Amino acid sequence: MNVNDILSISRTGLNGLQNNLDIVSNNIANSNTVGFKQRDTSFGDLLENSTTPQDVNLEAAQQNNLGMTMGLETHQQAINFSQGGLRSTDSPYDLAISGNGFFGVRGADGQLYLTRNGDFSRDANGNLVNQAGQRLDIQATVPENQWPQGTVSIDQNGQISIGNNGRTTQVGRVILYQPAEPQNLQAVGNNLYQLQGGALNSSLTGAAGLGTIEQNHLENSTTDLADAMTDMIMTQRAYSLNSKVLQSTDDMLGTINEFSNQ
Repeated sequence: MNVNDILSISRTGLNGLQNNLDIVSNNIANSNTVGFKQRDTSFGDLLENSTTPQDVNLEAAQQNNLGMTMGLETHQQAINFSQGGLRSTDSPYDLAISGNGFFGVRGADGQLYLTRNGDFSRDANGNLVNQAGQRLDIQATVPENQWPQGTVSIDQNGQISIGNNGRTTQVGRVILYQPAEPQNLQAVGNNLYQLQGGALNSSLTGAAGLGTIEQNHLENSTTDLADAMTDMIMTQRAYSLNSKVLQSTDDMLGTINEFSNQ
């Protein structure tokens, strides 16, 4: 191993720690975002090279069991889909899922996106939409713009009914989705996910394990603020130490060059 190798290892360390800082910062920024799922980062060795007698002066028996890594890599960040805590609200259109399912919302182009954010409301046209104006995917038995006035009830199976003067009208059903392989979900921003492959199960087909819908509730972010702040402090300290190693190595290389030029 030479000085250039040390510089390269320090550089990979800085890059990996910077990626972790970005992820932790995003988790902290979304600690109050409804239905947000934090990302977890893991690190690994880039490459392990066997040592030689020139690298380390060890007995032959020990030499075979020792290697030196060529740096640090950040593995693909995994989304933590664990259940968040539920908090009660006053809006009948605030929905939370107790279980593994997802709400479906439709973009302007009709594309289906999955989300755990159940902060819905009625727009000017009577449609159930999220805060971005994307329509909640429901199986409507009565067109949304023709729903009667009254008290809205959504049961745990997603059945939507409206009561008025002792009369109850079934108007539709909220559809829950769940990918057969959650690791195929890709975050596309705004707390939305898109399936990149594999089967997509839904409550319309009687799929099990989707969970239940809780009306007048919202799901909290899964970010633990105390843990995230601790992780940020530790990462910042590690970044600072790597920066000092990089600076010291650069100074050492400069000294070597000065001697070489004499």
